[in-house]
Amino acid sequence: SALSALAILSSALALAACGKPHAAAPAGGMPPPPQVGVASPVKQMLPVVRELTGQVESAAVVELRPRVHGVVERVLVADGAEVAAGQAVLQLDHQPFDAALQVAEANLARADALLAQARQQFTRAEELMPQRAIAQQEFDDLRSTLKAVEAQRAAADAAILTARLDVGYTTIASPIAGRIGKINTTLGNLVQSGQSLLATVVGMDPIEIAFDIDEKTWHAVSARLRAAEAGGAKVRVWAGIDGESGFPHEGAVGYAENRIDPASGSMRLRARFANADRSLTPGAFARVRFEVAPERPVLVINDQALQSQLALRYVLVVGADGVTQFRPVQLGEPVGGNLHVVASGLGPDDRIVVTGLAKIFFPGMTVVPMPVSMLDPVPAPGAHGAPAEAPHVDGSAPTAGSATAASTGAGHSGDASAPEGNGTTP
Repeated sequence: SALSALAILSSALALAACGKPHAAAPAGGMPPPPQVGVASPVKQMLPVVRELTGQVESAAVVELRPRVHGVVERVLVADGAEVAAGQAVLQLDHQPFDAALQVAEANLARADALLAQARQQFTRAEELMPQRAIAQQEFDDLRSTLKAVEAQRAAADAAILTARLDVGYTTIASPIAGRIGKINTTLGNLVQSGQSLLATVVGMDPIEIAFDIDEKTWHAVSARLRAAEAGGAKVRVWAGIDGESGFPHEGAVGYAENRIDPASGSMRLRARFANADRSLTPGAFARVRFEVAPERPVLVINDQALQSQLALRYVLVVGADGVTQFRPVQLGEPVGGNLHVVASGLGPDDRIVVTGLAKIFFPGMTVVPMPVSMLDPVPAPGAHGAPAEAPHVDGSAPTAGSATAASTGAGHSGDASAPEGNGTTP
């Protein structure tokens, strides 16, 4: 029957399979060494910096107040507008001041006429005096009259200047470029000279960020700041504000206050930044990276290569024979978003496992090193797969149920790993 034939065929195939030799297993029953990405620490010239907090401040603030009494005739800009240096903001009624200028001009013309008459009379008296045709008293009176008229003419000239200034003061302009706030008056209001606060203008470009450093840091950088004031290299500062990643703004220290605050023991510095895009707003808080010392040679490694067990930070180094070695490291400041300065524990020629760490189960395991970039590592061929727990320092294999803890936290470091006082580097 069909069922009997099918049973006979199945038995024949099973017997044939049993008689076929097995495929050769790997030597020693072990899989081949995995491929991992390795790279050496990168040499860079980086400054020593401290990370602080500061506050954005305008380099110039002007309160616009009228210099003459008058009625507001026109408001020439909108609230919150950007204004240029010398741009008119308000116009007061100038007609009373035009009239005062005309009166001053008339007085000047009268003074000129009186001065011409006085000079003519005194000149005639000088001609008559040698002939004794005029009394000495009359001569002295004419000379005094001439001097008085000359003084009146000078006063009339000054009155002209004052009147012209008053006419000019009816146009209220911003002396600096910046952004104006709310204009505190409207058309038709009477404003008082020197009293009415019409508006406030704050300079926006350049802009300053004020921050404090401790006394020890001040003594360390004061010589460089004095050299910068004398024309030397500027002391650089980087800044970032809420909503920005990192420290995208670069500036330099403009000046320091003239004394250390005895209450806090700190010195306030002010750094100046270009602000053409107006991204820095006065009053905002800022993150500040301050250059404590100039550039020096350092070694940096990618955070992807870092492993951790409790407070210990370490990497896996591949020897010439392809065997991985456990190597503890001391970290310095972070660099950018994914690099760290290595304070000690590594040399410039060490080959560090950067990718494929999930395939190494314990130090001493043999691997096939494949070169990758330390700054932008690409996983080595075959390095993809499910993550495994980072190898234990003592060489033991991962424990059951803990495999998910591997690459999520062990291979990356945070700022807490940096030694106290090291700061950060841009």
